[in-house]
Amino acid sequence: MSASVTSLHVWFADSQVPTRVDHVTLDFAGIAGDRHYGRTMFAAAREAHAFARGTEINNYRQISIVDAAQLAKIAANLGIDELEPGTIADNICTDGLPDLTALPAMTRLVFPSGASIMTGGANAPCTISGEMVNAKYDTPAHRFPKAAIDLRGVTGWVECPGVISTGDPITVVTLH
Repeated sequence: MSASVTSLHVWFADSQVPTRVDHVTLDFAGIAGDRHYGRTMFAAAREAHAFARGTEINNYRQISIVDAAQLAKIAANLGIDELEPGTIADNICTDGLPDLTALPAMTRLVFPSGASIMTGGANAPCTISGEMVNAKYDTPAHRFPKAAIDLRGVTGWVECPGVISTGDPITVVTLH
């Protein structure tokens, strides 16, 4: 399997949309400046099965990763020509991982600098991303979750700090 980084994005707190960048520096809290930066987070609807809303827990959603092939499938499902990387708040867009969303949790994505991201599993599609797609492509926000089911990529957290650059190859290491 040959995979690489096609684009990188940071969603700064003062911005309505993610900003494309040439590289990101990971520390143990994620990507500095990104909305999802932090060692911990507060439990919300996704964690309701295990924690009361507002409980401080480990941040397993520091990084959002999608693959270009899955973005193309989402676009087709929505009836649009393309879905540009960064539109759905992804930090890393890959090429060569067409089944990225199906990777098992606890898969390592390793980059040339030594940076490593541990995946936490599939990223459930949400209406926040649907609103972002609507703003750019004029598609009804409520259609996005169904169009992106099993295609939204994965979330993960920084296992080993380092730099990731556009064009970097990715080594995928499963624990099985």
